[in-house]
Amino acid sequence: MTSPSRPTLPPQLPYAATLVEALLLRASGPDATRPVFTALGDGGERLGQLTAAGLLGRVRATAGALRRVGGPGDRVVVPALPGLDFPVGFLACLYAGRIAVPVPPLRAGTRTTDRADRLAVIEKDCAPVAVLVPAAQESLQGHPGPARIAVSRSPTAEDVPPAPSALDPEAIALLQYTSGSTSEPRGVIVGHGNLVANQEALRDRCEVDSGTTVVGWLPFFHDMGLCIGVVLPLVSGAAAVTLEPATFVRDPMVWLRAIEAEEDVFAAAPDFAYDLCVRRIPPEERRRVDLSTWRVAANGAEPVRAETLRGFADAFRPSFFRTEVFSPGYGLAECTLSVTIGRPLYDSPVRRYDRDALARGTAVPAASPDRAVELVGCGTPLPGVRVRIVDPVTSRVLPAGTVGEIWVSGPGNCQGYWGREAESTEAFEARLEDDTYVRTGDLGCLDGGELFVTGHLKDVLTIGGENYFPQDIEAVAGAAHEAFAHQRAAAWPLEESEPGVAVVVETTERDPEVLARAVRAAGIAVARALPAPVSVFAVARNQVPRTTSGKTRRRDCAKDVRAGRLPLLAQWSSTPIHAEGRDSA
Repeated sequence: MTSPSRPTLPPQLPYAATLVEALLLRASGPDATRPVFTALGDGGERLGQLTAAGLLGRVRATAGALRRVGGPGDRVVVPALPGLDFPVGFLACLYAGRIAVPVPPLRAGTRTTDRADRLAVIEKDCAPVAVLVPAAQESLQGHPGPARIAVSRSPTAEDVPPAPSALDPEAIALLQYTSGSTSEPRGVIVGHGNLVANQEALRDRCEVDSGTTVVGWLPFFHDMGLCIGVVLPLVSGAAAVTLEPATFVRDPMVWLRAIEAEEDVFAAAPDFAYDLCVRRIPPEERRRVDLSTWRVAANGAEPVRAETLRGFADAFRPSFFRTEVFSPGYGLAECTLSVTIGRPLYDSPVRRYDRDALARGTAVPAASPDRAVELVGCGTPLPGVRVRIVDPVTSRVLPAGTVGEIWVSGPGNCQGYWGREAESTEAFEARLEDDTYVRTGDLGCLDGGELFVTGHLKDVLTIGGENYFPQDIEAVAGAAHEAFAHQRAAAWPLEESEPGVAVVVETTERDPEVLARAVRAAGIAVARALPAPVSVFAVARNQVPRTTSGKTRRRDCAKDVRAGRLPLLAQWSSTPIHAEGRDSA
């Protein structure tokens, strides 16, 4: 199947070795006066727009101010600034030869404890010399430390040349701090060449060009939001339309209307976002939006669920959304972002594997629905990328259809973790006969050349010598009762002195009798699937801890339950290894 027809396009941009070079080429070419970035407001209204020439002028003005602080290679914190300030500030850091450090928004007096802790860890880890702030804001109350540099709102007429490192693909461009879902945040060292190579590969796979508009709301401090929202448009010649994450959460329809307004759209989001659209947008509103221009709907950053793909496609069929528009993908910060993605306008494969066989490390078709684990194919490796499935203990490459650790080799592989030599060697310098690989810490298998991800190595539950994946247990619990349908869950092993599995499931239900039946149903369903004792806890919506990118923090959830910090609405426990389960006293 081919993509929708497009107007005659200008010639593609010449090859650029770095993002700054891509900006310079675009600002000096025939597309210099065409919009690159457009920012939308809460209702979808246009707040501002930058052409390539205007962007370069503001970048040079901000870079001039940055050069008065510190020196080449110093770190500069780039918060998720509003409107067009983030792409200007981020590119100015690179242009000035500074290392950008994207972080969540800095809002005095409103930062959550988790956000404050994360920022404190990052600042201690990389010792920034400056923090970028919105235009004309010289200080930020309650946040002492590095110098404050305002992002310029006015272009400079001065021809400020880029720093030598801005044109060197081997130089460091940014520190991308990991989400912290399985450990504390670590600064991934991303080179200028990594950024360009990774997003050029995504551009080529998804046919993103000057006729495409990238429509997004993902936070720019997250690798998916940064690469797809800022890097991809610049290396492909595409335009970008962005809105604030809070706008999407408050009214997902603003995102869909922005997609409707463009002619050829690439848009990406985590799995939960598609589910949120289904739950928050009534059927009568869905019929009022036309999604026929949506060519690539990338789904990544967390496990991709077949239920979500089916639910969104069914709900938005009246909006002319096509199932084959979905392109599930897999990636991680250690590889810049993208590793695999589904081929656009081809149906994503869904496999139903036997749960017990997966626990033993093999992916074989399930003989019956009650034993099936449904996994979505995350596509084939991007151009120039190699994926191997490896035994994490012996470092032996495993055959197709066998579950093991996902190892990746490609031009997007980054340079290590900032200030963590031992961890960098372990994660970034794994050797096989053909090359050096990044050890992802994720588990999966290759089936027909397609990557199927089963979970995190650190999250695996070992029961009776076999491995079980927490998201499968969470899915069983969530499907057991309507009070838990479409809700977030977290599963983890109980203490060694009390072997078994605990599951927390969020709910909007408040009736005690309904909740009692729900936790019992979930507990019995999980106990039937696992040869181990089971405890199930019901909590209110948004109580399960998440990372800034929306991933479940299972270890923190376990700590909160053990410490009594998580208010429980209901709970149920089984007796040891009893398929039917028993209500706890």
